[in-house]
Formats: sequence, C-alpha cells, structure tokens
Amino acid sequence: MHKDELIQLHQLLVYLRKYIEKKYNCSNDEFKEYDDLNIYPHHIHRTKAEHIYAIFLLSTIIAKVLSDNGKIPRSVSNLLRASGEEVKKEILRKRLKIKNKLKKR
Repeated sequence: MHKDELIQLHQLLVYLRKYIEKKYNCSNDEFKEYDDLNIYPHHIHRTKAEHIYAIFLLSTIIAKVLSDNGKIPRSVSNLLRASGEEVKKEILRKRLKIKNKLKKR
C-alpha cells in the first residue's frame, strides 16, 4: 500500500475506535498503548513504517475489545498482536541502522 492509503486506513480505524468506545463503554486505559505511541493519521510527516505499526497496534486493541465482548475469536486478536510486534521490531531495526550510519559520518 502507498503511504496515503495507509493514512486513510489509519483514519478509518480511528473512527472505528470512537464507535467502539461508545458502543462498549470502553475506558481510555484500553487504548493507552496506542495513545502513548503518539502517531495519528494527521501526522503525515511520520514514516510509512510508523503508520503501519500504529495501524497494527490499533487493530489489535480493537480486536481485543471485540473478542472480550464475544464478537470475534481471541485468535484474531493474538495474530494481530504477533504481526504488530514483528512490525515494531523492524522499525526499531531500521532506526538503529540509520543511527549507526549517522555515527559513522
């Protein structure tokens, strides 16, 4: 996907989050990890990889809320979490690689 498409998907998930918060009376604690990430759809200066990670994280939390309310199987939430962790590791690896290149200069 292109970055602009990812940003649109990210925005759609934010809308879904707001709907789920109202429907299931969720507290902000459930979305704390996503909020602490501080990557939102309007942050277009963020990298594509950062938006991908935010999408996986938000999707995982949404899936967890839905599975807690019996709407989807818990396995879906677990698979999203595992995929999100892989994306996070890749982002950290790339950042470290860039940092090392800058040190060599």
